[in-house]
Amino acid sequence: MKTFQLAILLFILFSCKKENIYYYSDNKTIKDSTVIRFVDEELEKLKIDTKEKNLKIYTTLDSTSYKSNLDSIRNKIFDSSLNYNLKPEDKKVFDEWFREKIIIVDNSTRKVVNFYSSFKTKKYDRNDLSMGGLRKIIRIGSALYKNSNSEISENYLANYPSQVISGKDLEISQEEVQFLSNFNINNLNTKGYFYNYIPYLDAIKILQTYNGGLLKQPSVIEKVLINEKMVYLKKDNPRKIFDTKSLEKIRHLFSYQKKYSFGAFKNQLTNTQNLIFFGTNSDYYMIINDGKYTYFIYIFGTVITNLDKKEYKIILPQIFKRVEIKYYNAIRK
Repeated sequence: MKTFQLAILLFILFSCKKENIYYYSDNKTIKDSTVIRFVDEELEKLKIDTKEKNLKIYTTLDSTSYKSNLDSIRNKIFDSSLNYNLKPEDKKVFDEWFREKIIIVDNSTRKVVNFYSSFKTKKYDRNDLSMGGLRKIIRIGSALYKNSNSEISENYLANYPSQVISGKDLEISQEEVQFLSNFNINNLNTKGYFYNYIPYLDAIKILQTYNGGLLKQPSVIEKVLINEKMVYLKKDNPRKIFDTKSLEKIRHLFSYQKKYSFGAFKNQLTNTQNLIFFGTNSDYYMIINDGKYTYFIYIFGTVITNLDKKEYKIILPQIFKRVEIKYYNAIRK
């Protein structure tokens, strides 16, 4: 009898257990653990404690999955990898350790409309990127923010005369520090751009501000309720950063870059306004702005073959620009 009563008590306690509920924009519940982790990180920024439980979290995310397209691309990457340093028997470890992350943000509303990640374990996930690849566009923004009459060579973004960059050229000036403070990017190490890392959404925020001149934070959370009481409701507070003259110069610079850079990929991209490649030997990032959406695509280029022995293989860098463009063409809204 006591055993039966204990079972009933446990059933009641389990039934009354409080759980948070996460919703896509169409009110379908979110089950994907990687998406929930992404949302939780955004809730943390809003100082909303997910341990509170009994929360209802409404997001901006679309419930549409691009997984079938992504899996198809993954197979193509592996097939290409067989040509240099992976073997057919490496297929299993490739599937387990080849990792990517995709974030898509609407340029008009700044809503994060899609998020995909294959990082199932938080320990190996990445949430930020080196500012080194954004160095030139930050310097353009800093100059035109201060003075729309600033003269900037039209080939500035497309001109890379040398792979070797002096330490002085990598330093962050006080004007650039002040400019970045507009984006709430502070506490910078001014010794060099490559010493500083920013969240993915901040990189997207910078590029989208250059697109329309208005600074508006990309958003993932629409509203949060606890016990049916509203505790958070998103509010937009856009702020003008660039005037019309500065915007025209920025658009011309990006247009020139698109025309004279990335020549091998022109035929593979459709209706692209801006395109930025950056990364390190094991991390590859691409930001594409096609006018309507901004796409952030991140690929971890190391395939770990034996974690205990710390053995790994590197996917060659030259394959990734082609791969990222395939991703973009597959997931384009």
